[in-house]
Amino acid sequence: MASHTLILPGDGSDFAHWRHMARWLWALQVPPAEVVWLTEHSQQGSPDLFAPAAHPTAIPEPSTWPAAPALTVPRPWLDLAEQALLNAAPERFAQLYRLLWRMQFDAGLRHDPLDPDQVQMQHWVKAVRQEVHKMHAFVRFRPVALADDATDGQGPLHVAWFEPTHHIVHAAAPFFVQRFANMRWAILTPQCSLRWWPQAPHVEALAHQGITLKNAFQPLRGRPGVLSWGPGAQASDAPAADAGEALWLTYYAHIFNPARLKVNAMRKEMPRKYWHNLPEAQLITPLIQTAQARSAAMLAEAPGTPLRKLPQNTATKR
Repeated sequence: MASHTLILPGDGSDFAHWRHMARWLWALQVPPAEVVWLTEHSQQGSPDLFAPAAHPTAIPEPSTWPAAPALTVPRPWLDLAEQALLNAAPERFAQLYRLLWRMQFDAGLRHDPLDPDQVQMQHWVKAVRQEVHKMHAFVRFRPVALADDATDGQGPLHVAWFEPTHHIVHAAAPFFVQRFANMRWAILTPQCSLRWWPQAPHVEALAHQGITLKNAFQPLRGRPGVLSWGPGAQASDAPAADAGEALWLTYYAHIFNPARLKVNAMRKEMPRKYWHNLPEAQLITPLIQTAQARSAAMLAEAPGTPLRKLPQNTATKR
């Protein structure tokens, strides 16, 4: 029976909080089977009406923790565990602590790629990395008119909507900061929303915008720019299609090459779950349906080119 109930803040993806709790459990030598891991979001989003209310265990200051054997893990494992926590699997907290516990008693487990717990962690990490890549590829910005601001920048605010399965919004953010450092942009997701202020000299300069120190930071050294985040949004909060999108659809249709179409490969790289948020997705089905006819027409219109005979080998045999 569980003797400790721990509730992680937010969605539980903050590795520092999970590590702090795991260290405290190890200091008390609490086995994995005696711990229940929950998150604030899971408690608020879908509470069980028939379950008793969770009473989280209070964690005291580290100075009051009892002495315990040193807790050691390979450095690469920490990086993998941090990425695994970005996965949405609710059992990830308990399984990572169980793996951490087991590694203290079995040194060989640290480098055993076939251990079930290690394999599962790798699956979670792979899913997180794949979705970060998909977010980089499938975010589509739409411009919204916005007045110029000394701490914000000039030109329109480019807003995008994305629906991630895992908690990867913050992990994907550096890509957009680097690529669109001079552009005002915002990315809305159901989990949280990002806002990039390209001309803000520091976080304090955005106080009049309601931005607090705990919800923003300055990622680029030696130049202005502040990334802030806030509550999640809804798809209806994102702007509607604009004239520039129609131009993009025209371009997308014209560069489509029916002779090189590979439907299975396309669906692997661009899964259907992302299609409803991609403007070009409305063209995919008709383009696929007409691909064979268009390929045949291209071959029929191509001028005939006779095959050249290969030169004969005139080398003298020895």
